[in-house]
Order: sequence, then C-alpha cells, then structure tokens
Amino acid sequence: MSKKFTPWFPHETNPRSNRKLKALFNTYGGAGYGYWWILQEILCSQPEYKLDITDEFAYTELADDMRCDYAFLEKFINDCVNKFHLLQNDETHLWCPALIDVLQPLEEKRAVMSERGKRGAEAKHSKDKLAQATDLDATAMAQAPIFVAEKKREENKTEEESRVENVNNTPTPPSATSYIPIQANNGQPLPFASLDELKQRALADTVHFVPIHLRPGRIADAAQLPLWLDAFNKWLHYGGEHIKSERDYRYHFNNWLKLQDLSQNPALYNPITQQKAVGVAGKPRGKAPLPSAPAHIPAAEALRQQREEAERALRRSG
Repeated sequence: MSKKFTPWFPHETNPRSNRKLKALFNTYGGAGYGYWWILQEILCSQPEYKLDITDEFAYTELADDMRCDYAFLEKFINDCVNKFHLLQNDETHLWCPALIDVLQPLEEKRAVMSERGKRGAEAKHSKDKLAQATDLDATAMAQAPIFVAEKKREENKTEEESRVENVNNTPTPPSATSYIPIQANNGQPLPFASLDELKQRALADTVHFVPIHLRPGRIADAAQLPLWLDAFNKWLHYGGEHIKSERDYRYHFNNWLKLQDLSQNPALYNPITQQKAVGVAGKPRGKAPLPSAPAHIPAAEALRQQREEAERALRRSG
C-alpha cells in the first residue's frame, strides 16, 4: 500500500446507521462520535493507514492531537478495539479495517495511473529522441538526400513484405500474452486488467466463478462458458470498454447473461443487431427487451441507452 498522504477519504451520508458506530454514539454521545472521526483523519495520514504505537509517547501525542485527556483516550481506544470492534491493533500498530477497505480502490487506481504515467513518459522520450534525430541543422543539410533515399528504401521494403504476407494469407495466431497485466508492488496482479485477461481469470476460478454458471437454469455445457465470455467481451468492446476491474467484470457478466437466450449459439452473438443466429432476431431474456435505437443515434449512444434500460429491467425484476 502507498505511503503517500491521502487528503480525503469517503464519508457515508448516514454512518450512524452502522451498528458498531451506533453503539459508540450511544455510549460516548456526540463528543465520542466527533473523536472517532478525528481519529479517522489521523489514521488516514499515516503510512499504510496504520498508527505506529511502538513509541512510548505515541498515545500521549495522539491525545494531544485529539484534544482529550490521556485516560479518556486510553479507554476510548480500548472500547473501539474490544467492545465496538471498530479498530484493530497489535504490538506495533493501530488501524481501522473499514478505512483501509474504502481506501484500497484509491491505491489500486494510483498503481494504474502510475503505470500509465511511466508508459507516457517512455513514449514522450522516444518521440523526443526521434525529433532530435530528424532536426537537421545547416551542417547536415548536405546529407538530406541520402537520408530521404534510405527512408524510401525502408518504405519500399515494408510495402513488399506486407504484399508478400497478403499473398500468402497466413493468419497470425493470437499471442498468449496479448494483454499487459498491471501488477502491484508486491508482484500480485491488480483487479484491473484487459478483457482477455479477465476472461482467463474467470475460467481459472473453479471455486467461485465456474460452478455458479455451470448449473441447471444457466449454462449446461462447460464448453459454452468460454464462448459466452467471448460474446460478453464483444458487448464490452462495442461499448468502448477495454479494461475493467475483476469484480466489476464478473458482476456485469452475471447481469448481462440473465438477458441472453442461452439456447442460442454464443459464437453467433452480435452486439449491434442483438441476433443470436443468422437471420433470427434474438430477444434477451427478462421482463423488458432491449429497445431498438433510432437510426440517427450513434452506435455508442444507442448501446449506452440499451444498457441503462437493461439495468432498469433487472432492478424491476428484483
């Protein structure tokens, strides 16, 4: 987890409905409730969101920061750990598991943005080097014809190679590493990944994912599950999505599958026409079919409207 200072954290509009916080509020009143959120702010600014309590003056400094007596703080922390179960501690640190859970997506987003920033910096560096190489000054102008001739030969060579490939018409098999997995600092893959990678992760999960869908009323044939995932990825690509979190990918697939006619061949799925077989109009399962988009609405906008209508139909069907 990052050691960067987090200047904010999500705050629910009605956290007092939480059973544990309600018990704290009933015991300590509004003052104790205020001390709880002051403590959350302090934890949010700590490395790993955990307060180091190995120093003998750690609680003394914490009481000073919270503007309360040491004896009150000691009892307050002890109740939050042992009575309300809002905090956890060990011999070295004090932390709030709920705070870490809500800040984990922020850490994952930071890792993704950091990776994108590195790629952008590398691309910019390559572009700058190319600009320097092509920025001919007056002393190099005499070599310009040679440079142009070399470039022309390279272009002709590329065109010739492309022409030979087209004549041979040899399809290139898809690479097993067609995605770039984004990894955290500990080497474990983050939930955010390409659609192909998320599909492979789902098929490899024989505990939580595969058994849920291979059962009566769902997908009966195990060989059909990869094909339905491929169809789902077509749907996402058509909507402009190319990377998702693993949790969102599986939740979205589950809801999307409820609207499909599982008796049809998923290999023939077409996200534009909503057809499951050639010449046969597919009708999604559920109480409300997806509406046809007017001709003047762009494809991406039509897909967005269809997805919103499908989600509303799911909510109505419970």
